[in-house]
Amino acid sequence: MSKYANIQWVVQRNLTEPDSLHGLESACNAIYVDYCAIDVIPFSDQLFGFPRHKKSIFYGSTTTMNLIYRQQGLNQGLFFDETAFSMERYLDVWGKYMLNFGSRLIKIGDLNNLDYADDKLLFIRPNDDSKSFSGEVKKFGEIADWIKKIALSEDMRLTADTKILVGEPYHIKSEWRLWIVEKQVVAASKYRENFKLKKELGCPDAVRNFAEARSIEYTPHDVFVMDIGLCGDDLYIIECGCMNSAGFYDADMDKIVQSVTEYFYVKHS
Repeated sequence: MSKYANIQWVVQRNLTEPDSLHGLESACNAIYVDYCAIDVIPFSDQLFGFPRHKKSIFYGSTTTMNLIYRQQGLNQGLFFDETAFSMERYLDVWGKYMLNFGSRLIKIGDLNNLDYADDKLLFIRPNDDSKSFSGEVKKFGEIADWIKKIALSEDMRLTADTKILVGEPYHIKSEWRLWIVEKQVVAASKYRENFKLKKELGCPDAVRNFAEARSIEYTPHDVFVMDIGLCGDDLYIIECGCMNSAGFYDADMDKIVQSVTEYFYVKHS
């Protein structure tokens, strides 16, 4: 019998890329841990289709992970804390190592009060890890229309009081995602080069060393992903994210599943 007999990976089938589904199932089979694919009904607050007597590690959309996060007793296999996973916290603990160090954290409702020319380019993104909107570069003159659209939206994650990060846009030469378990990088993938998608297995040693050095200083969770960018000649943290809903790109999924499952087994066996 597998030592992981009491553990299962519960993976959201709808909204997850087919390659990721196949990779996760294959990785689970390799270490004899159960794999269970479920479909999550949109706008439902219920989860169905998986055994409840086993301890579950979850993977799926951010919306589904937010649903699981609110369910005590079910969320042990969700590696997340909403306070720890925020740009505000990262800027506080990592300072100059953050790409957006020096940016402003303000409320959406205060955006129109900023004093910029209409053609000034600004990078804006959510403070939290909710994925309520994608980080993007906008002209300051375009922001007023964007705020109007938010006001008309039914998305309750965005209000006039929602904190966002506003700062200078940067040219990032290369970007990598690293999977970190207890301060050690267990897998990595390049995912972008000069703002174009480029998936490559692994990362340079300098990127790995940088991530592990920063992880000694702070981690939002024992299990998380860190996105790192090369800007000029220096490495910076772009953001961190919840492993349970992070895209895999070309990372070694066998290593990710093995490392995360073993961590979960030790913590919850």
